[in-house]
Amino acid sequence: MRKKRLYQAPDGKSYPLREADWNIGFKVYRSDRYKAVQGDPQRCLIALGIKRDKDVLDVFIGSGKDAYVVFKGKGKPFAVHFVLTKTATSLLDAFDKDRSAATKQIFLRKPTPGRTLAARRKMNKDRNRRIKNGEHKVKHRGPNISRLTRLGVHHRPHPRTFTSGSVSALNPADAA
Repeated sequence: MRKKRLYQAPDGKSYPLREADWNIGFKVYRSDRYKAVQGDPQRCLIALGIKRDKDVLDVFIGSGKDAYVVFKGKGKPFAVHFVLTKTATSLLDAFDKDRSAATKQIFLRKPTPGRTLAARRKMNKDRNRRIKNGEHKVKHRGPNISRLTRLGVHHRPHPRTFTSGSVSALNPADAA
């Protein structure tokens, strides 16, 4: 039996998660900046624009390139993993930095084969195995500039995704 991938919304509800097979566009309005919250993945400027769609139940916009949109669906709701475009990430960074906003059409793209959750999980597993065995060669591409250094704001929280049957309800801090 193949395990299903699930997305858990911050309110605790779990939805089946799948990769996007399509690109989708949404309109983000400048006037939403008054209701939007800086650094909040569910109430940021882009999330409010996406939630305006009648078929969308919930949205989670991370600080990287990942976006998770929960659609109503015909039977049960389901979550879809999208990738943010450069226009959307620059709009997001500008809003998180100083609440600047503009009315724009943004697009969420389907992930490339290397950006899918399964491919990233496989690459990370292989990389961790090579690090453990001492085989990993570090490539020096120059210093990475963190979001805190670049924008002066902290990273957004990560979404909770898991494979069915492997989630723990215990908080690691509570277990000690």
